Amino acid sequence: MEKRTSENGTNAEDNLAESNTDTDSGIQGTDSENSSIDNNDDEIQPTRKTPRRSNSNVKIEDYDLIVNSLKEATTSFKDVIYSISKKAQEIREKAEETFTVGARRDARDIKALGVYVESVTKGFEDTMVEIKKNGYGDEEKLLKGYKKLLEEQINLINARIEMVKRLKSR
Repeated sequence: MEKRTSENGTNAEDNLAESNTDTDSGIQGTDSENSSIDNNDDEIQPTRKTPRRSNSNVKIEDYDLIVNSLKEATTSFKDVIYSISKKAQEIREKAEETFTVGARRDARDIKALGVYVESVTKGFEDTMVEIKKNGYGDEEKLLKGYKKLLEEQINLINARIEMVKRLKSR
């Protein structure tokens, strides 16, 4: 039978014998105690902690290569993020510029209409005031009818724009 040795170089049976010996008085344990311990020899085994070893066998050169690759990947990732943010900033600036130019152009176009816009606005406000004077049932019907009228006027304006574009291109 193979004897297992513990960290201090003694085997399990030696450890059991020491535990049964009273070292101060020199008296050993009785035979009945020894026989019960011998029967449980399989259960009582010293536990020995083994240091953990890593499963990877990475050499220093490989480690340096990995570290350098990670540094390069990190730098590339930072560059990508920087370029994306720069492109987003450019797009945002163009959108703001387009909005500002569009708003200015719309304001200029509306201003060019001058008194016509004022009369149209005055007519709309007067119509809304007259509709409010009616009861809720009649007001709902009148608002739906007025909305249809405005939608038809918008359709007429869009058709006129298309006709002007065609005539302009000739």
